[in-house]
Amino acid sequence: MRVFLPSFLLSVMLCSCGTVTSPFNEKETDIVFALGSREGFVSPLAASLKPACPALEFNGTSYALNGAHKKLLLKMAADWKQEKPRYLIVGYTPPDLPEDYARALSERRAQAVRQVLIEAGVEAANLQTVGFGHDSAPSGPTTSVVVIYKQ
Repeated sequence: MRVFLPSFLLSVMLCSCGTVTSPFNEKETDIVFALGSREGFVSPLAASLKPACPALEFNGTSYALNGAHKKLLLKMAADWKQEKPRYLIVGYTPPDLPEDYARALSERRAQAVRQVLIEAGVEAANLQTVGFGHDSAPSGPTTSVVVIYKQ
């Protein structure tokens, strides 16, 4: 009897798992942003956003920022202090990388850009990152770049 009752409870619990609904009721097209709240940020897949500056190009599988990147980001941070816009920082990679690796790499690149902007004085609440890898809109970049969109 002792063995039967736990086995019965376990089987009832397992059978009921199919009826459990997910607490995440997001549409498949929703974007999961890595850092911070999504409130107030528009997805680059849902709207045609304009880049705030030229795309930052990366070589190979590096996510290190070079001097030209930092110079551009410092200028953006200085300009930010006047208007205080929100920036959506989006990483992309070429299609020749494995999907999971591409997303992780593109996110690391976006986070590296975000960190430099924060260190230069941009408030973290005004920055959002997302890494698409090579899963982006048909009009999205297919190279190793980070694009910063002004919201």
